[in-house]
Amino acid sequence: MKRQRGMVLMLTLTLSLLLGLLVASGLREALLLSWTSGELLRAAQALEDAQVSLLEGREQLSLAPPQACLACQPPATPHDIRGDEPFWQQGSRGFFLLQNLGESTLAAHVPEGEPVTLFRITAVSQQVRARHVLEAVYAVSEQSPESLQRILWRQRLREH
Repeated sequence: MKRQRGMVLMLTLTLSLLLGLLVASGLREALLLSWTSGELLRAAQALEDAQVSLLEGREQLSLAPPQACLACQPPATPHDIRGDEPFWQQGSRGFFLLQNLGESTLAAHVPEGEPVTLFRITAVSQQVRARHVLEAVYAVSEQSPESLQRILWRQRLREH
């Protein structure tokens, strides 16, 4: 009889240990899922912030277009800006850079031969941890300078 009590105790301890391991594994998975969903939320907010900054840049472009630049290369490291770099403007939820790329008669989505001025807007979300960078190129027709037509849009990914 005493041997059976010892076996019951041993079996109970073993089952308790297995149950504890199962609970610990479940907690680990829950924490990982929570962390992942937090990262996804931050990334979605950063993308939204970059889109808001792009729209603010578009509004600024319609108010005061910049002068043509000589060498209009896209910013080399827009993921690393802090906001104090020259020519970058602070928006409500990020930063944007306006560049006048010059005139063209070969712009996409514009009637062939129609002269337009091309502008690039680079928008960066304010969040550093989940930063997003968007670029858009707009064509402004010489016949109707108040109309902005987006002819290109892209998301720039961080290059490692």
